[in-house]
Amino acid sequence: MRLLRYMDTKKPVWQNWLIMAGILAFAVMFTELLFFLGLESQNLIMVYILSVLIIARYTDGYFYGTLSAIAGTFIFDFLVTEPRMGFSFTIGFPITLLIMLSVSVISCAMTTRMKIFFAQRQSTWIDAEKEKMRGVLLRAISHDLRTPLTGILSASSIIEEQAGALDPSEIQNIASDIKDNCEWLIRMVENLLAITRISDGAVKVQKTMEVVEEIMAQSVSIVRKRFPDCCIHIKAPEETLLLPMDATLMTQVLINLLENAVKYSPPQSPVHLTLYRHDSFVQFEVSDQGEGIPDQIMNHLFETYSPRQEQAVDSVSGVGIGLSICKKIVDAHGGKITGDNKPDGGSVFNVFLPLKGQKNEY
Repeated sequence: MRLLRYMDTKKPVWQNWLIMAGILAFAVMFTELLFFLGLESQNLIMVYILSVLIIARYTDGYFYGTLSAIAGTFIFDFLVTEPRMGFSFTIGFPITLLIMLSVSVISCAMTTRMKIFFAQRQSTWIDAEKEKMRGVLLRAISHDLRTPLTGILSASSIIEEQAGALDPSEIQNIASDIKDNCEWLIRMVENLLAITRISDGAVKVQKTMEVVEEIMAQSVSIVRKRFPDCCIHIKAPEETLLLPMDATLMTQVLINLLENAVKYSPPQSPVHLTLYRHDSFVQFEVSDQGEGIPDQIMNHLFETYSPRQEQAVDSVSGVGIGLSICKKIVDAHGGKITGDNKPDGGSVFNVFLPLKGQKNEY
């Protein structure tokens, strides 16, 4: 595994050749300048030794460093030693070649060890972060699952124990509660699957031209089914606006933002979903009149895991996971998402998506 991670960091072949050729060319020009200024050949050899050292450091493996050592020796003998512009092959030639090769091999060996060492250190750190994130997710999942499962268990127990004493309207209410809790569980599972797939790089955003107002209307309709008493106001430009997007994923973003706004606002408090059209992008704004975003999680709103999120996960059910999904989806669309508190109370979230063929300037 460590070797595979190291192999993944290797440069393309053409880049290694370019580095080697560029450094050798610079060494030739620099030594010609120094020779013109009157420096002796024993000083000029240091330029080629240094160039071999740099090539061995910044290329992959031993091949390019070794080749540059051989090439540098021949170039030095041809350009610097007497007679100039010709090969002398004096007794110093094999000594120079041996020194060059030694510098190359030692440098390549040290560079390879350093790359493997740092790759191993990075791998250990990533594994530790993944374990922390996995623990936070498990706590969040267990907390979020408890509420709907408890509701389903209570409703089914009432039907089982008091089936004969319940009238049809009460049974219908209980069945409706069970349905709502099941839909909650389904949405939660979809969210978790989405964030897992996006984190693993398996999600491919399939963009098609969609009517933005229809995406907004569909999102609001789904939220109103779960929160029948919620008050959501929609405002959009009169013109029909088409935008390249994955309709399913962007609907999920708006649903997450709207549900958070409804859940953490006072009953009957209005939630506003507003669409703005700018020159190069569109802006979705979801604002509420709730308590706002706690200061301790403001800087970690869209992180799946943050150093201070343990308390927030238990106290604000599902917000961290939902917002993390939103950010990943918006990023996959080439957009941007922000969240902040309003001066007059409540929170506001903005989603910016680029128009087709336009430069993004959010």
